[in-house]
Amino acid sequence: MVAQRDRAGLLELLEESISFLKASAASFDAGCEAEAKRLAVTLRVLAHDTASSHSLLEQLGVKGQMVFTDTALRIDPSNLLPSAPGLVIMRMTMGVGASYVAPLDEVPLSPSRTHPPAPFDAWWNDEFTRDSNGTLWCRRKFVLTMANKEGGAHVDPSLNAAYESLVKHNGLGFTSTATGVLLPFEGNVAAESVRQIAHEFLKSYEAHAHLFV
Repeated sequence: MVAQRDRAGLLELLEESISFLKASAASFDAGCEAEAKRLAVTLRVLAHDTASSHSLLEQLGVKGQMVFTDTALRIDPSNLLPSAPGLVIMRMTMGVGASYVAPLDEVPLSPSRTHPPAPFDAWWNDEFTRDSNGTLWCRRKFVLTMANKEGGAHVDPSLNAAYESLVKHNGLGFTSTATGVLLPFEGNVAAESVRQIAHEFLKSYEAHAHLFV
């Protein structure tokens, strides 16, 4: 007979996963972009449920009680630009270059990025990034692509065309003359988006500390 995990054991695993998330976030911020894949795997463990796997939040019975920090720029249907950056911002330094980055707490103070915390299903599944090919991305898609297909916990044998276009061919399509020459923005949009998702998750976790006792 298989014994069920008790709450104390689940809370111990939760604390361990939160420590993984913080360590990977610190490593990412120090310049190790590949840590986004470990962030994605940990986010999957913490939050993603399927018919055969159960997230830590769900096993603890708190997922439906939580609301999540939401810093995503919404897709504006009236905007004629082909792309919408979603969670990342575009940072330009004259003479140096331009790149997509996770803003963390430096989210632009505008109504389009100021939202009340969202229940999990909306936070996880609502689409907010549209690339120049028209492909739509949500938090779940960013996290699971990096965790399940791009080397976080598994390497898919087939290339993901949408992901390849987004991260390796400036799939948002923005350009800058910050260096004096017209060049595409640098930075892995998926990795930076996952970093911002991890930031949102940690803020949400801290705001619900009373649920984890």
